[in-house]
Amino acid sequence: MQNFSLAGCDETANDILENIPSDSERRAATDGGTRRRGAGGYSFRRPAPFRIFRRQVDGGAESFEDDRSASNGSVDTNLRTVMMSQSAGEDPEERKITAIDRQKKEGDIYNISAEGDINPLSNDYFGVVANYFSVGLMMGGSTSLLYPVLIVKAGATASLMTASYAVIMVCWSYKIVFGFLSDCFPIFGYKRKPYIVIGWLFCAAVLIALAREGNDVDPRNLVIMFALANLGYVWADVASDGFMVFIAHREPIEKRGTMQTLVYSVSKLGQIAINLLILFGFSGPGMNCPGYQPDPSIPCTNNIYIIKRVDPELYTNNPYSWCYEMCDDATFEWDLSIPEFAISICFVIFASIPLYLRLKEDKVQAEPRLEFLAKFWSQLKRKAAWQVILYGMISHITFGVSNAAKMPANYVWLDLHTFQHSIMVIFEKFFFFVGLNLVRKYALNVSWRKQVLAGSLLVLVFNSLYFIIIFDVWRNSWFYIFTDVSALFMYTLNFLASHACMVEVAEPGYEAITYSLITTATNAVSPLSAVVSYQLLAFFPLLNDQESIATDTPEVRSQFASLQALVMLINISSLLSLPLLPRQKKETREMVAKGEISSFWGSFVILSALTFLCYSTIVTFVTVKYHDVYGCMKVLGGGGCSADESSTMALGLVSCIFLYCYGVSFYLTYLPIFTGERSFSRS
Repeated sequence: MQNFSLAGCDETANDILENIPSDSERRAATDGGTRRRGAGGYSFRRPAPFRIFRRQVDGGAESFEDDRSASNGSVDTNLRTVMMSQSAGEDPEERKITAIDRQKKEGDIYNISAEGDINPLSNDYFGVVANYFSVGLMMGGSTSLLYPVLIVKAGATASLMTASYAVIMVCWSYKIVFGFLSDCFPIFGYKRKPYIVIGWLFCAAVLIALAREGNDVDPRNLVIMFALANLGYVWADVASDGFMVFIAHREPIEKRGTMQTLVYSVSKLGQIAINLLILFGFSGPGMNCPGYQPDPSIPCTNNIYIIKRVDPELYTNNPYSWCYEMCDDATFEWDLSIPEFAISICFVIFASIPLYLRLKEDKVQAEPRLEFLAKFWSQLKRKAAWQVILYGMISHITFGVSNAAKMPANYVWLDLHTFQHSIMVIFEKFFFFVGLNLVRKYALNVSWRKQVLAGSLLVLVFNSLYFIIIFDVWRNSWFYIFTDVSALFMYTLNFLASHACMVEVAEPGYEAITYSLITTATNAVSPLSAVVSYQLLAFFPLLNDQESIATDTPEVRSQFASLQALVMLINISSLLSLPLLPRQKKETREMVAKGEISSFWGSFVILSALTFLCYSTIVTFVTVKYHDVYGCMKVLGGGGCSADESSTMALGLVSCIFLYCYGVSFYLTYLPIFTGERSFSRS
């Protein structure tokens, strides 16, 4: 047997121990002083002479394994290429260690979950897709029915129409509440599918109550009932968003975004389906002929306001029986009642419940509320989160402002009745669906900033064509439909780019509440955009009523053109916030990996969202519910309740909102460039 000398072993051992890096040194060597979480725990890089260990937790027991044997297939596949890029001065073992470490570090940043892909069309998850179809039915049905009910049948003002749309959609601004409930209060161990079922059952209950109101329900009560019904389906949508983000996290980075475009596409299909029902159900005389009476035993109305809106030729030829004849604006002889419309949606809801009950979801334990909120606050403080939220809020405010006078103008100038309006909406949803799928196929990895820039400019090009209608160069309803559909098709670039980054920011375990926080912040400003849109009418008093727009005087055209130009200028200014949007998925994940936090900006985001939400909710509900009393006020878009009513309050409120948008954008993006803290980049 060979004899071994132990002389000098103690000294050698001491040298080795002295050269072993400490935990802080290992962390600094790998990721700049921050801990890096791998697929199974924390991983540290050691010098070449030592083996690499990964801390793994399996069933509560900790073990250490050689990283070379634990490396995944993707590392082994690309290892040779990565090693060839290393310095020739490194020995093979050092190069292999560096290659493994670099591969795993990239995987940790860009791949959110180590689990395999999930097929959303499988039996276990098809209910998620079905949920978004039902969401499309409710969203499309409740908003698209406003035009025939308010503009065509009731002759509503521009401010009431815009406020009604905002009221119906206002529940989307409270998604964060439902996200908190689904994440913190699991039902029988499940935090998603029970809330999906509960939300849809609540929605169906409200629709049944609406059906019991009859076909002569007051338009403002109809709006409130639809808003309550939307409360239920938004509850279900938030829980389903958790499923959507859960599935999207398991997509590889080059395909990530596929799940989002799929569910949004299915939602558009639902909107197309419900608008087809509106097209064939509400294009008859009951909706499109003012004062129409199907029962000959009931005399025609003497309401002067309704008689003013009756076709003059029809009234002159039949002064006593005009209400029993079908006017030219009616396409079909039949009508679908509002109760029948509501029950048809209920049928789809009840048919989809079994799909929601079959959803695959692991049971979880209820987490302490305060502890969960503390962790959630730590998520919100991250720069990756609050920067994306601020971009969504600012861009949605400025780009979401619209010309509120367009709806009544389309009716009186273009004779855009229910049939044509429904066709326009169907084309909008169809081409939006096509646009989403084109982006999914060809532009998933194209810079989000370039998509938003291109989409915004193209939308403004098509919106500028409305000047042809304003000055009566060519007033044709089909021409307007072409411009409107084309503009919405281009908007798909903006929509998907601003939503794709949300998945990258949401961390595993916080999917529903993080995603709902970001969407809540952006949705909170959608009613605010509507409020600003009809508050601008205070400075253009001739554009609020259908009667004044119908006069079509040079002054009316001048005010309309000025408002249209102002709205387009506000829309294009949304591009000032574009630097707040990350360029693509990798840059977003790199922002998350850096771990930059700010309590100030986290608090600023929450305070901003709450302020905007409370303000827009109160103003829109007052505008709809008490329109007869306060609708004339300039701050609510009216022409003034008295001849000497000032526009100062409306001007002050609108100015404060835009000062917020441009001030935040300047401070975060352009001031650092002027001070030299950041360099200018065209990308």
